[in-house]
Amino acid sequence: MRIRALDSIRGLLLLQMTLDHFGKPISHYLYQCFGFFSAAEGFFFLSGFVGMLAASSKSAKDPTQSWMRWRALKTWRYHAVTLLCLCLASCWFLPRVAYLFNSLHRHPLAGSLWSAVLVNTPEWLDVLPLYVVFLLLGSFAFPLFVKARHKRTVFMLWLPSLAVWIATQFGLRDAVNSLFPAWICHGDFDPFGWQFVYFTGAAVSAWWKLARTEDSRTSALAVTAVQKSTPALLAVLLFCFLWSHQFIPIELPAAALVDKVAVGPLRFANFFVFMLTICWIVRTWPSLLDFRATNVMGRHSLDVYTAHIVFIYLWMSTPNSIRYHAPWNILVPVAACVLLWALAKAREPRVKQ
Repeated sequence: MRIRALDSIRGLLLLQMTLDHFGKPISHYLYQCFGFFSAAEGFFFLSGFVGMLAASSKSAKDPTQSWMRWRALKTWRYHAVTLLCLCLASCWFLPRVAYLFNSLHRHPLAGSLWSAVLVNTPEWLDVLPLYVVFLLLGSFAFPLFVKARHKRTVFMLWLPSLAVWIATQFGLRDAVNSLFPAWICHGDFDPFGWQFVYFTGAAVSAWWKLARTEDSRTSALAVTAVQKSTPALLAVLLFCFLWSHQFIPIELPAAALVDKVAVGPLRFANFFVFMLTICWIVRTWPSLLDFRATNVMGRHSLDVYTAHIVFIYLWMSTPNSIRYHAPWNILVPVAACVLLWALAKAREPRVKQ
């Protein structure tokens, strides 16, 4: 069973990511607008959270979660086709973005092989590969979460993800990347850091499911604890918002603490508080964040995200006189969002009369 509010929130995050990627002036107001984190964290977290819900509901008919491997294959196909088309387009009629594919243009055979195994990922083409990897890993980890009968077990299953995230704060990614040729483009997202966001979403989903199914007293205590912590969470969220936007005279934190590539500790903590607040809102007012337009986009997130990549590359290929000047730098991003909604709407199955 799908939770409409979660699909709506995913749709909102897709819209925000799209507008962020189109650049200023809109991104000036939207990027990291709630604190030291971006819409990407929310999308990864909700993907793990919703994936865990799906794994629980499908566990009886599909205990090995093979649907996740099929989903990974589908995502890989979307990525491969998009990468191939954009690379060819950069050679033929999008020369402004050709530099983004230097790894493939200069090393066509080796670059293609490394791209096929999701190691070489040009800019804006590095998110779908992460989902492929996380889905494959999830197909082995999620059945363990589903079988967990105690919240402590969920916590123990989550610890390896925490350990990898801690290691990546001390250069794990650089150590692994040094094993590959120097010309490979590894993308902006550190998979060892961002897996933590994804699997934390899955762990929270599994933990909450257990809290609801345990005896009524334990469940009531869990709900009460979350409700009582909400005012403190709101206070922390407000403080981080004011701090990140320099509304209070405190020096900004060290770059490593809010690093986007590896998901720095303060960045993750700020985001997690935000997500707990959103969870409280969804539980208290289930329909408050349910919007029909973004709901349909959230249900077809793979199609929408892939199309948004194409739009961004087309936008990057336009002359500077359009990209950096009004009204085009406002009208075009808004038109792209409308087209993404139309694509999602077209993907909806038709209801027979």
